[in-house]
Amino acid sequence: MAVQGLLPGIRSELSDELLGCMELRQDPLFHKIPAAKIPYYVHSSLQSGRFAATAYQGRSIRDMCREAGLRYEITEASGKFHNVSFRAQIDFTKTPPEIILYASSLQGMQTVCRDILGERINSPETELELLIDIHLAHEFYHWLEFRDQRFTNEKLEAIEVFKLGRFTRRSSVVQCCEIAAHAFCKELLGLPCLPNLLDYAYLIEERQLKEEDFMQQLSACKLWISRTLNTSLSMI
Repeated sequence: MAVQGLLPGIRSELSDELLGCMELRQDPLFHKIPAAKIPYYVHSSLQSGRFAATAYQGRSIRDMCREAGLRYEITEASGKFHNVSFRAQIDFTKTPPEIILYASSLQGMQTVCRDILGERINSPETELELLIDIHLAHEFYHWLEFRDQRFTNEKLEAIEVFKLGRFTRRSSVVQCCEIAAHAFCKELLGLPCLPNLLDYAYLIEERQLKEEDFMQQLSACKLWISRTLNTSLSMI
């Protein structure tokens, strides 16, 4: 299968900054971000996630959830809403908040998990358990943001999205929260790469993303990061 040769082979080349930039591309306002500021949002978000993880090094994510009073449920219900598939989400309307994991979506990720994180896996059960931990860690970071009312995107500079005369509308870059959650997850679980690589592997495996399109996006990210990294980091 395509993913077996592509992503595992280049995994070592995919730095956190590159995979963070790939995540940033998903933001609806990405086209409004000045190219010189792209590394600023990527680096700052990664740092937020890494810093948050330092307080939990060596801890079990399931113990962390239990001690925080966070419930989690693995459900057989469909995780598809308005044609968008979710593998996990956190419901803040419940007391305490509840993390919901969608079993069917997680099971679909098992093959790519083995391809990308094979050194961590010795059985199908291990694959699924690791995927559960990855998604719990990701949602735990979002819970930390919610608990402290300090969301990663709101800590960073807003971007200009509309200007008319003296009126300027600005907005935060919401996808920064996702980058930070990926970094938190990687650090906490000791993963070899940001876990969003699993998403790309899955999309390629399911033929929802062409290999050449992925590589083109990656090349664009390499260009943005390499051209402007030093200049942008001086702004932090």
